Amino acid sequence: MPQYPHAGHGYRPRLEVLEERCLPDVSGLTSLPGLSQLASERDFRDDRILVRFREEPFALPGSSLGERIGSVYEVRLNASVPWFRILAMYQTHPGVEFAQPDYRIAVSSRPNDPSFGAQWALQNTGQGGGRAGTDINALAAWNVTTGTGRVIVAVIDSGVDYTHRDLAANMWRNPGEIPGNGIDDDGNGFVDDVYGYDFANDDADPMDDNGHGTHVAGILGAVGNNGRGVAGVIWNVQILALKFLRADGTGYTSDALRALNYAVAHGAVISNNSWSGGTFDLALLNAIRDARDAGHIFVTAAGNRGRNLDFDPSYPASYDVDNIVTVAALDRNNRLASFSNFGRYTVDLAAPGVNILSTTPRNTYSDYSGTSMAVPHVAGAMALVWDLHPDWTYRQVIAQVLNTVTPVNNLLNRTVTGGSLNLGAAVTSAARFSDLPRIIEAEPVVNSDGSVSALRLAFSKPIVTGSFGPEDVTLTGPAGTVPVREVVALEGSDQSRFEVRFATLDIAGTYRVAVGPDIRDYDGNQLDQNGDGVGGDGSSDTFVGTFSVRPLYQYVSADAGKPIADFTTTVSILDVDRDVIIRDLDVRIHISHSYVGDLRIRLVAPDGRRIPLVKRRGGSGDDFLETVFDDQAAASIAGASAPFAGAFRPERPLATFNGLNARGRWQLVIDDLAHGDSGWLHSWSLIVSPVGPAGRNRRQQAAPQGFKVSASLTEAAALLFLEAAKWNLARHLLDSPR
Repeated sequence: MPQYPHAGHGYRPRLEVLEERCLPDVSGLTSLPGLSQLASERDFRDDRILVRFREEPFALPGSSLGERIGSVYEVRLNASVPWFRILAMYQTHPGVEFAQPDYRIAVSSRPNDPSFGAQWALQNTGQGGGRAGTDINALAAWNVTTGTGRVIVAVIDSGVDYTHRDLAANMWRNPGEIPGNGIDDDGNGFVDDVYGYDFANDDADPMDDNGHGTHVAGILGAVGNNGRGVAGVIWNVQILALKFLRADGTGYTSDALRALNYAVAHGAVISNNSWSGGTFDLALLNAIRDARDAGHIFVTAAGNRGRNLDFDPSYPASYDVDNIVTVAALDRNNRLASFSNFGRYTVDLAAPGVNILSTTPRNTYSDYSGTSMAVPHVAGAMALVWDLHPDWTYRQVIAQVLNTVTPVNNLLNRTVTGGSLNLGAAVTSAARFSDLPRIIEAEPVVNSDGSVSALRLAFSKPIVTGSFGPEDVTLTGPAGTVPVREVVALEGSDQSRFEVRFATLDIAGTYRVAVGPDIRDYDGNQLDQNGDGVGGDGSSDTFVGTFSVRPLYQYVSADAGKPIADFTTTVSILDVDRDVIIRDLDVRIHISHSYVGDLRIRLVAPDGRRIPLVKRRGGSGDDFLETVFDDQAAASIAGASAPFAGAFRPERPLATFNGLNARGRWQLVIDDLAHGDSGWLHSWSLIVSPVGPAGRNRRQQAAPQGFKVSASLTEAAALLFLEAAKWNLARHLLDSPR
């Protein structure tokens, strides 16, 4: 169960303006059309009315006196007589002062914030451009709940203007800290961290000096119905301000890690992360995994470059962890924004992100555009769902939001769900999951050469070992059916994680797996993959997924074993004899050389394109020891020192060759530009990841059609290289408003 250690702190009960109603003229009820329908819609009750008598109470035919409520009596109606006839009799009786229906009263779903009409994402009337109805259906959700203030959401960004008149009442306040006394009152290691913390400047004031974080916070949780400015997706919430981006919109991995860890430690069950870092970052990935283990949801931006993240990953959006929710941006016409990244296997859903009005510092309001603006709509939706269902797990909250999206044609095959956020459906629909067993995670076991030798499946509940065997799995690929050798429960998983093993798959292509449904938990329940509460419903409860095998082709030069002498150029060739379109390229070299700072090494493609791998780096150190040049490496060759061992980013990106057919003659050109030292080229090779869509599965309940597959290097291989490499701090950028 999610914990809210500071639940309710700072929440101030207040009266809500009641919905305005036009009451029917009851003097002629028998002639009014549609009243029976009105009653059936429960605008008022049809089994009782409220009556105030002039003197003594009495009951007319077809009714009976009920409870006295102050000066008014509740009069119960006989179901055999139309309710409106009895009401009319009481209204015309001389002994009655007044009689009226027992009206249904609700909090106003439309807030009185003066700029609400300009917030098309919440209610799109079609005014000001765009198509009416293309919004997140907020009013339907707010008829049910606007939040209680118990959920804490961290805005990990450029800070938040916590004094803004539309945000101040919803800012998280540290209950254990006394402001301004210079003492760490709660013993958490941070002094005077009242509203959060500024990790960019290492102080306790997370005030926004960029504007981005304040805009994001307003979309998520501006105070609703307060007669000021705008309304947030959730009106009552605790916004924890965590600043790691500086005024210029940049920050570092180390500060992002500190911010996320602080958020989890202080009870934030959701974080809004409207930023991207570009390259693979193992430290950040591990921090997100740790947050997942604490039950935390990490909502992040797809990015603003108009790219397909299935083929061109960007992080943290592309990390394969099931607590990450990646969001694309929509315009007023429910179309994917021209700038928005997308991905059938990597981007979960879309939300409004164009011309979004929200709070900005110093009590101002501005329109911004970007996937950054789409993220807080989703983070706010998850906060509202979790506030309504505090006993749910992070997986249940994510499943509810993703499984209630509105299908959108132009998002088909561009997002995992193929739809846009529907806040009303997420709040009002029945839970889209059950307590019966289901497969919640699936991942192929990818070998260092890109082949696949097993699948790992995680179940929502422990599974009886004897009920799950090879006969429950059907695996097919380019060469037909693949026999399953065995199904093994993983040690320490309490019978909830299994490995499905088969002969190594090294033929490139798409593979399809079907599992169940006659796999049972210890109560005898079968799989309920569609979450309808009924297990074993044939194909609807059979887990079905696809994944792509994309072998890594390694081509080793037969022209190595060459001396490297002073003031000479050594050229070694490598011939690729097959058509392989490059999706990602890495280069491995092994050179013995004293004082490697003498060397410049270049790679030349068959079409003449060339890039420098290294330009006189390493100073007086020696040797390249099986060094891998990889665009996704954590360390740059420019900032490292010899001996070079592990993986490094080259002087210029190898992505220059992406999309090129690798067939032909490649050259490694080594220039020794000084005297006094010499060496030897022992070997070099190309590691090619071919083009082909990567499957993915962060949450099979929401999208059972894809698995994760690694990028140019498998994660296992990447870890091996990264552990040997020297880390530098990766910079992260906010998704700048457009």
